[in-house]
Amino acid sequence: MGEGLRYTVVGSPRLDEAVEVLRRAVFSKKPLVLAGLCEARYEGRAASEAEAGDKLVIVKADGSVIVHGLKGFKPLNWQPDTSYIGVESVEGEVRMTFVRRRPREVLEVRCREVGFIAVFESPVEGGYWMFLSEDEIRNAIASFPREVLGEDLVFPEKERRLREAGYADLYGYDSEGRPVIVEVKRVKAGEEAVRQLLRYVEKARNMGKRGVRGILAAPDISDAARSLLERSGLEFRRIDLKRVYGLLKSGRERRTLEEFLES
Repeated sequence: MGEGLRYTVVGSPRLDEAVEVLRRAVFSKKPLVLAGLCEARYEGRAASEAEAGDKLVIVKADGSVIVHGLKGFKPLNWQPDTSYIGVESVEGEVRMTFVRRRPREVLEVRCREVGFIAVFESPVEGGYWMFLSEDEIRNAIASFPREVLGEDLVFPEKERRLREAGYADLYGYDSEGRPVIVEVKRVKAGEEAVRQLLRYVEKARNMGKRGVRGILAAPDISDAARSLLERSGLEFRRIDLKRVYGLLKSGRERRTLEEFLES
């Protein structure tokens, strides 16, 4: 590690050395980049296999992982919010296993050769700003629920009042007709955002609404907030602000309730 640099690079490590470096980085939750001759297998909501070839594997501090090939900007595999990361030496390979609990997903990366591993020793998280208001994000979700939240929802109204609990950002229904309340945040969501959503959901249930779902939509969420969210039986949807901006610029119209029911 050179003077002033914030990362360590290990070039052409031996198998045991690569495993040790990766384990230390994962245990310390330090971002890392690995380049090597690797293959990747995924099972979860679908299944895929990337044959052995030169790959770039990126593991971030929160456990999310991205596997890139040699062409294109889209990753071959990616997995957010990893619950468990295992690193071991198996049959002359470095084997990394990334497990996500909910929904259940497993990504396994096997590397026959490792060209280098770069570990960010003192990562500095710079600010990132996408100049969108929460109202604009809310409009995008109402107009493009599948593109933003990943499922078909319909929102006949915005900012519905739930008596003394306040105004919910979005109140709508899923494809099974269940009520859905969405709380929108334009920055990383904390515990207070979860508590706010929980108040809305509980009030809706107390008003006789059955099967009410609560979704917190934000670019990111803190670990404490995610833990509270899961204990409360609520859901999190990570929103891509750049994608939201593109959808709003497209000028497409939102679907009506009648169009949703007919689809």
